[in-house]
Amino acid sequence: MLEPDLFNWCDVCGGREFKHSRVLWPALVSAWELSEDEARYIDIQQGTHCAGCGSNVRSIALARAIMRVRGHERFLTEFVSAPGQASLRVLEINEAGSLHPHLKQLPGHTLASFPECDMTNLPFPDGAFDLVVHSDTLEHVADPLKGLRECRRVLDGRGALAFTVPVVPGRLSRSRAALPASYHGCEGTTDPGMLVHTEFGADFWALVMRAGFSSCEVVSFHYPAGLGILAR
Repeated sequence: MLEPDLFNWCDVCGGREFKHSRVLWPALVSAWELSEDEARYIDIQQGTHCAGCGSNVRSIALARAIMRVRGHERFLTEFVSAPGQASLRVLEINEAGSLHPHLKQLPGHTLASFPECDMTNLPFPDGAFDLVVHSDTLEHVADPLKGLRECRRVLDGRGALAFTVPVVPGRLSRSRAALPASYHGCEGTTDPGMLVHTEFGADFWALVMRAGFSSCEVVSFHYPAGLGILAR
């Protein structure tokens, strides 16, 4: 069990106890060319989780970002049943980890499974949603700029996109097009849906702005491991 004060509390359920399981494997660390420190905090991002609800640091950062959009100051488990959220139209692209069971409780929730649903050609009309959510999905999209533009297209003019990508803040983003194939998920997988097309760095915000959003906000939970991104 990790010290509670290290992570304060879980923004999903309010839990105060955290556990850690190592999730990175040597071949992935090598493919990403990660330093020891980078591997450490990315392992925290994916492998440190709330003992109560199982949400990892990445998911908790995303929950914090979602609630920032709506001005909710408590926990996601309370947020989804709050009277003010009943009319919220939410598109979840791919199941957002441990957040999915909670998000699907929202009356206006829609799930678009990835990669079955093409993120670069979403089957929804313009302005159909108030909130679009995806978690560690954009790096698997061959054209991430087009994917973000589609997210913006299906948002209402006052809506927001809340998402996560694995970010290494000490470097710039790079395409893996000319590099050996690298997969996320688990060691040894060759699932095409887990193929990484882009490794994101400190300039990830530029892609958000190029997609037509007018602002990009980083919502931190234990920086640099947990970074939720808000685009409006």
